[in-house]
Amino acid sequence: MDKESLGDIESVVAGRRAVMMAEDSVVVDVVKSVVKSGRTATFYLTPDQFAAVNAWYWTPHRMKHMGLEPVLDAEIAQIASALGIEQSALSACSAYSNRIACPCGHTYGALEFVQQGITEHGLAATQRVFNLKDTAVIRANSHQQVSCPTCRRRLATPHYYVYWGYGCCVDLDDTSGAAFAH
Repeated sequence: MDKESLGDIESVVAGRRAVMMAEDSVVVDVVKSVVKSGRTATFYLTPDQFAAVNAWYWTPHRMKHMGLEPVLDAEIAQIASALGIEQSALSACSAYSNRIACPCGHTYGALEFVQQGITEHGLAATQRVFNLKDTAVIRANSHQQVSCPTCRRRLATPHYYVYWGYGCCVDLDDTSGAAFAH
């Protein structure tokens, strides 16, 4: 490990956060444990660790149960435009999102999620997440409140997503599908 890496680690720890280094299987087991516990955490993973968590969590059965659908090319183009990045950077990866119907008639999906991220965190921060090359993000049991961009109504249905090195995993209780957890 080089001196710059230690400086980066020290900066993260100084911000009252932890850094964990372990073999992939240990990291993946920790993510699984946190997801199953229902506790909230954000993990910055290697692409291989991200793929292993997604293979465990996003089974075809769970994706169907939670209403995930492929993000369409037209929506990918709108997301790229909103972020000011090349569409090809997003089109190369698979992307899935559920769609939430608002009573006003608007549907909340991947584009609205990105737009909400820009509103809440700023364009530069949102771009940084999409520009990560060697790091992927898993949000375990996040509690983001989804709001319709048209009428500002808070929507009760959660937004589920996995795309472009960024995804969520949510503990499901017995009434909503724990049978789908491994």
